[in-house]
Amino acid sequence: MRGYQVFLDGNYIGTEGTGGDLLDGRFSFRVVGGRSHDIRVYDGQFNYPKTMFFTRGVQKIIYVEPGTAVYI
Repeated sequence: MRGYQVFLDGNYIGTEGTGGDLLDGRFSFRVVGGRSHDIRVYDGQFNYPKTMFFTRGVQKIIYVEPGTAVYI
């Protein structure tokens, strides 16, 4: 996926490859640790929504398989 949008807890936080972010399939952001957050990655066709727990002070890498389609 390239040029996807990222949402955190229902709020748009950015698009991969814009605003100083490289178009490299990676998008970094920070969350408040020690709790769960709703993450959604959307590329205009495919949607990846997931509620995840983020441990305080620990980096988490989220892998999104190409062509993952989830309809809610």
